[in-house]
Amino acid sequence: MRRELIAKGLLITYMVVLLYLALSPAPSGPEIPHLDKLMHALCWGLMALLCLSAWPDHYVRAVFVSGLHGGATEVMQGTLVRGRTADGFDWLADLLGAWIAAALVSWARRRRRSTA
Repeated sequence: MRRELIAKGLLITYMVVLLYLALSPAPSGPEIPHLDKLMHALCWGLMALLCLSAWPDHYVRAVFVSGLHGGATEVMQGTLVRGRTADGFDWLADLLGAWIAAALVSWARRRRRSTA
C-alpha cells in the first residue's frame, strides 16, 4: 500500500513536470530528423512504467492514462502555447511508447511467473 502511494506521487510529479516541459517554449538547436518522436515514445513509455508501479497489472490503464496525458498535452500545445503546434504524430509516438513499455512489462512478468 505504501509503495503504491509513493508510486502514485512519483507518477503525478512526473506528469506535471512533463506537462511543464511540453508547454514551455520549444528548445533551439540542430534539427535531428524524428528525434522528437523518439523522445515522445521514451517519455510517455516511462509514464506507462510509472503507471504500472502505481497500479500493478493494469496494463490497459497504463496505456490509457499515458495516452490521455499525451493527447491533452498536444491539444494544449496547439491552443495555449505560442510557438508550439499540435502534432498528431507526436501523440501516436506517445501511445506507441506507452504500449511498448506496458507490453514489455507484461511479457517480463509472465516470463518470471512461468519460471517461478
